[in-house]
Amino acid sequence: MAIARDKFWIFGVRAHQDDGRIGVNRHERKHYQLFRSRITPTEAAHMLDVPNMLLINCDGEPAPFSEEAYGYAESFCRLDKVFWGACGSNGFRTGNEPEFICKLAEEYPNICGAFLDDLFVCSDDAEGVLKSVREGLSKSEKNLEMYVTWYPQKEKGEGVEALINKYIDGISIWTWDSKDLINLEKVFETAEKTFPGKKLFLGIYMFDFFNGRPLTDEQMEYQCELGLKWLKEGRLAGMIFEANSVMGVKFPSEKWLRKWIDKVKFTEVAD
Repeated sequence: MAIARDKFWIFGVRAHQDDGRIGVNRHERKHYQLFRSRITPTEAAHMLDVPNMLLINCDGEPAPFSEEAYGYAESFCRLDKVFWGACGSNGFRTGNEPEFICKLAEEYPNICGAFLDDLFVCSDDAEGVLKSVREGLSKSEKNLEMYVTWYPQKEKGEGVEALINKYIDGISIWTWDSKDLINLEKVFETAEKTFPGKKLFLGIYMFDFFNGRPLTDEQMEYQCELGLKWLKEGRLAGMIFEANSVMGVKFPSEKWLRKWIDKVKFTEVAD
């Protein structure tokens, strides 16, 4: 048996990535002292005691083969598994991400594959991107996988579903508007039926970007406890916590999550 901590991931982006977005509705959060997150992906993993990382490039940063990118890879030396962004926030690509990921995998044993964020909501040629990334990863001697972001409220239709089933190894399920969390069980059951045999991951927002506020304790408990239940049942491959860029600013959702992880991290779950 595995333990729950083995299945926990950080959605990592550059520090300060969301400073402007988490400070939009300050009148609702006037009791908070901080509005700029200084937390790096590695610091977030340490703060939450999470062993796995998704490193997502934002507007092309960190650029493949750059000194900054190698610096991030070095900072992940103690982590168990790392997936590197091949399609970043807002669907941004430089085009040589698969080549860089293969290069990283030669040097860093914990590099396990590519993560494609915002692909289906931003790309005009999703299949072309998937083909290109899959072909690039196939040049590695390691069996590098591909994971993708899936917003069930936005990305519907046979086209997207067919592409995921054809090219993707793992799907991360996200609830963009926290009001839709009430439908999470139905959404997950639909994903199981729609993507048979694929690894399913549950995306956990600490901050509701759609409504401009941190999630409540009740919302955090609902999604996290469902995720833990599905981990125990062997239906879920992992839980992804989003993100370092909303941490370190005294949001109650982060404080709740830290306590919850401490409480459940040694819980036995399915391998």
